[in-house]
Amino acid sequence: MTENLKPFLSETKFCDFSHPEIRKISEEIIGDCKEEREKAVKLFYWVRDNILYILGNWNKKASETLKEKRGGCSSKANLLVALLRSNNIPAGYGIMKVYTRRYFGPLALPLLTKFSSEFSPHVYCCVYLNNKWIKCDPSDDRGLSEKTSYINPPSKLVEWDGIHDAMLNLDKNDILEDVFPVSNIDDLLSKKPRHAKGLPLKIANLYIKFLRENTEKVNEIKEIEILFKKWLKKHYCFYFYLFFIYQNFIKR
Repeated sequence: MTENLKPFLSETKFCDFSHPEIRKISEEIIGDCKEEREKAVKLFYWVRDNILYILGNWNKKASETLKEKRGGCSSKANLLVALLRSNNIPAGYGIMKVYTRRYFGPLALPLLTKFSSEFSPHVYCCVYLNNKWIKCDPSDDRGLSEKTSYINPPSKLVEWDGIHDAMLNLDKNDILEDVFPVSNIDDLLSKKPRHAKGLPLKIANLYIKFLRENTEKVNEIKEIEILFKKWLKKHYCFYFYLFFIYQNFIKR
């Protein structure tokens, strides 16, 4: 088993856990923790809430995600794996194939999902503790979860005890495949985006920022879209008008 775990303790191009900033923040997070499970849980919560969730932007090393303080599911999982490996805790990745347009649940704006791919990978973290692999998903930060989970079940806040699996609240029917543990996802992280780019991606990430800041509860997606447009016009007028043009262009 020790030999089998070596790939899950190894550094890769994107999982650059020997980077001084990775080492530094890792020491700060774990403090005087001695037990592996306690270290792993602390690292999980730090990544979950200190790295804000965004879409796209996955061609990043763990050290770059740490510096930018934001990332998608793959970038956040990669950073958590790097932090765990820097503490000599075997860690890897799980890769799901999910229905893209269902993944974001009721919160998905039809305009922004219209041109997304039908299927997409969702990456999470796997940790080897007490002689078994445990899944944990740090994707959604607390701010996003607490503002959206009342209307969007998939974004329910993920809590982890280091003993049981802790995953996003996804509908099992929306998961087509789940492969784990995987020791290296450099090939996935090096792929150039086909859909997650340009104006739609920018608007989508502004939408996520709005969801994190919004304090008005709604009952359906139409209400959210109205509030988002008002927020966009107030804070990002330039993108509001681009969004307006884009909407009219798509309707043709």
